[in-house]
Amino acid sequence: MRQVKKAWIWMVVACVLLSAIVTITPRLWGKKGTDRMAISLSQTYQNPFGLEQEWEDYGIGDPYVLRFDGKYYLYCSTKDRRVGVKAWSSDDLVNWRYEGLVTEEAISEGAYAPEVVYWNGAFYMYTSPAGKGHYVLQSDKPTGPFVNKTDNLGFTIDGSVFIDDDEQWYFTHAKLNGIMASLMTDPYTIEPGKQLNATLGHWTEGSMIIKRNGRYFITYTGNHVFSKGYRVNYGVNHESPIGTYKIPENNPILISTANDFNGLGHSATVMGPDLDSYYMVYHNLVGRSAEGPPVRKLNLDRLVFNGDKMSVLGPTHGSLQEAPRLPAFHDVPGGAPSADKWEQVNQADSTEILLTRAATGNLYTTEYNFRWNDSKSGGLNSSLDAIFAYGDADNYRLTRVNGATMELSLIDRVNGAETVVASKSLPKGTDLAKVHTIRIESSSSGTIIYWDGLLKIEQTAMAGKAGRIGYGWPQGAKPELHYTAFSDEANGSSDRHVIKPLPGTLEAVHADVAGSPVIQSGLTPDGSDAVVLSKKEDSLSFPINVREDGSYLLSVNAAKSSAGSTLAIESDGNTKSIKLDASLFADDAAWTKVPLGEFTLKAGTQWLSLHGAKGEVTLRYVEASRTVTVPEQTVIRPTSVGLVNRFGGDPGWTDYTVSFDVTLKATTSDEVGVLLRTTNESDFKDQVKDAFMGYTLALLNDKVVLRRVSYENSVEATTGALSFKPGQTRHISVNLKGTSIEVFSEDSHKPILTWKDPNAFLLGRVGLRGVSTAWTISPLTITNKK
Repeated sequence: MRQVKKAWIWMVVACVLLSAIVTITPRLWGKKGTDRMAISLSQTYQNPFGLEQEWEDYGIGDPYVLRFDGKYYLYCSTKDRRVGVKAWSSDDLVNWRYEGLVTEEAISEGAYAPEVVYWNGAFYMYTSPAGKGHYVLQSDKPTGPFVNKTDNLGFTIDGSVFIDDDEQWYFTHAKLNGIMASLMTDPYTIEPGKQLNATLGHWTEGSMIIKRNGRYFITYTGNHVFSKGYRVNYGVNHESPIGTYKIPENNPILISTANDFNGLGHSATVMGPDLDSYYMVYHNLVGRSAEGPPVRKLNLDRLVFNGDKMSVLGPTHGSLQEAPRLPAFHDVPGGAPSADKWEQVNQADSTEILLTRAATGNLYTTEYNFRWNDSKSGGLNSSLDAIFAYGDADNYRLTRVNGATMELSLIDRVNGAETVVASKSLPKGTDLAKVHTIRIESSSSGTIIYWDGLLKIEQTAMAGKAGRIGYGWPQGAKPELHYTAFSDEANGSSDRHVIKPLPGTLEAVHADVAGSPVIQSGLTPDGSDAVVLSKKEDSLSFPINVREDGSYLLSVNAAKSSAGSTLAIESDGNTKSIKLDASLFADDAAWTKVPLGEFTLKAGTQWLSLHGAKGEVTLRYVEASRTVTVPEQTVIRPTSVGLVNRFGGDPGWTDYTVSFDVTLKATTSDEVGVLLRTTNESDFKDQVKDAFMGYTLALLNDKVVLRRVSYENSVEATTGALSFKPGQTRHISVNLKGTSIEVFSEDSHKPILTWKDPNAFLLGRVGLRGVSTAWTISPLTITNKK
C-alpha cells in the first residue's frame, strides 16, 4: 500500500483558448520575471503496484477500473482453473482495498478481462471465461455479488462496452488483425459486428473506447500477451465509434521491452479524481509463474490530450511519480452534512438549498451524485437542482432534474428571475430512485452538462462564473445526496499542470508560458495544436521529473518555417542557445523532429524551459531521451534474437557510422539487411515479423532499400542503385547524424542513398536482419560521429 502525503503543489498555467490562432495568457510563478516556486513530489506512487490478495502466482492481469460515486473499483482476469472475480476499491487510484470475490458463479472459471459498466442502477459485468465466449453478469453493487444473466453470447475475448451520448451501446472485442465492433440493442444483446481498422498487424485485443471533446479515442493491444513487445496503440475518430479511425504517428503510446519492464498492455482508461485528468491502467510481465507463463503486475500512468493526439506520460517504473490529484473539494453530505463544509439555506420560494462553504473560480468541473428518495414528500415526481456559480440567493446557475417531465435543464437565475437556457430529455427508462451523476464543466469556452457520463447540454455562450456549488429541492422532498466535488480544472486544463516524467514527450501546449506566444490549431498532421514563439520574452516552461542523472538528447518537433531561428534552452539554471539549422529539416515535410543536442539533467523535479531567442519558432512538442556515449570505434557481432533479427550495441546510442562488408555468393531473390537505430526489440514465436522500432537497410541484387519500421508499420523511405555480381564483396558505410541517413559504397564519393526522416528515430542499436545462404555480412564496425 502506497502512502500519499497530504500536501499540494499549486501550479497555474495559461488557459488554451479554442480558436485557430490565439494568444496564451501568461501566468507566471513567483512575484516577477520568470521566478517559479520549487517543484516537489509531495504525493507519490511507484509502478508496478503490489496489491493485497492478488491471484497467487498470477498477479493482476488485464486490469479494468470503474469509477462510480466518487470511488474506483478494480477488476482483473482470473487465474486459469480458478473460480470467481477479484476486486479492489480506492478513493485515489493509488491506495487499494481488497473487496473479495465479487462473483463465484461457475461460469467465472478463468474469467478473462472482466469489465463492469454502470447504467441506471445496475452493474453489468462482461467477461469471457477461459476465452470460450462472453457472458453478462449483473449486480446492484460494484462489489457484487454478480449473477449470471445470459447464455454464452460467443465472440472471442476481451469484450468492452461503450455507451455514446445518444445512449446507443457498442461492444468491441478481440480478433486477428483488427478489433471487432457491434451495436447492442440492450445490455444483454450484441448484434453481428464489423472489423475496425484498429489493428497491430497480428492478434489485437484489449480494446476500449472513450469520448472526449467530441472525439472517439480507441485503445487496443497487440503482439502475443507473453511477448516483450506487447504494446498499446490508439486511434481517433470524429464521427462514429465504429467508423474508420485515424492512427496518429505517435503510436505505439505504450511500449517497453526492457528486461526489467516489458510486456505492457491490455489497458483501460479512467477519469482521475480531480474530475478532469485521465489515467491508463495496464499490466507488465515479470519472470515466470510455477505453471510457466509470466506473472503480471498492475501499473498506472497519466494520459494527456492535445486535439486529436493522446499521449501517455510514461511508461514509468521504478521511480516515484506524482500521484493523481484530488479535487479542491469533495464530500458525501448524506443526511447530516458537516457544518464546516456545508451551509443550509431556505429560499423565500420554499426551496431548500445546501451549499458548500468553499467556492470555485471561473474555471472548474463539478460533480453531483444523488438519488430520489420516494418516501419523501413529492417522491419521484419532484425536482432536484444541481447548483453552481452561486453568488447569492437571486444569482446563480443550476441544472434541474425534473422528475415529472423527465427533463434535464440548464437554468440561469439572475436577480431572482430564472431563464431556461437549454433542456434535454433524460435517457429512456431513467429510474430516479437509482444513483445518477451530473457533471458540469465551466470555462471560458462555455458550460457543458453530462448526465451519467453522457454529454447532454453544451452552451458555448455561458462562460464559466465563480461561486459556490450545492443542491436545491422543494421543501420536504430532500433527495439522498452522495459524493459531491469540484475541481479548479476543466476541459483538460490539468494536462498543463501535471509534472511530466522524463524520459518522455512534452506537448508545447502543456507548458507554463511567459510573454505572448500564440496557439496554432488544426495545422498539424496529427490534429494537435502547436505554439508559436515570436519574441525573445516568449517562453515555454515545463515542470518535469527526471528519472535518473545523465545525458539526455533534447529534440523539438518544429515547423519548417522555424528553420534559421534560434531557441534558448534553460535547465538547472544553465542556458544554451541552439540554432535550428535548415540542414536539419526534412526537405519535403512541413514538420520535422529536430535534435537540439545533449544536455545533462539531474534526477528529480525541476523546470525545463524553451525561450524564443531569434526569429519565429513554431513547436508541437519537446522530446527527451536518455543517451549513452558511442565508443570511438567498436566492432559489433549482433547476437541472435530469434531467427529473423539480431541486435547489438546500446539503445541510447545517438549519431554514429556503421561500416561492414557484404558478399553475394549467388544470385538470389533473398534479401538481407542491416538494422539501424533500433529500440523496443521483441522476440516471440507468435508476433509480427519485424518486432522493433528503427530502420532497415535492405540489400538486394541490384539495389539497397531503406525502410522505416515500427512493428507492423514498415514504410519504404527511399532506394539507391547498387548492383552485386555473384562472388562480389562490397564495403558499405552508413552515416546517421540527426535526421539524416546517408549510405556510401567503396567506389562512390557521393552517397548512393540519402534521406531525412521528419519523424526520425534519433537513438538506437544496430543489428542484422534476415538469414540467407546467398549472402554474408561481416561484423559491424561502429564509429562515433562526434
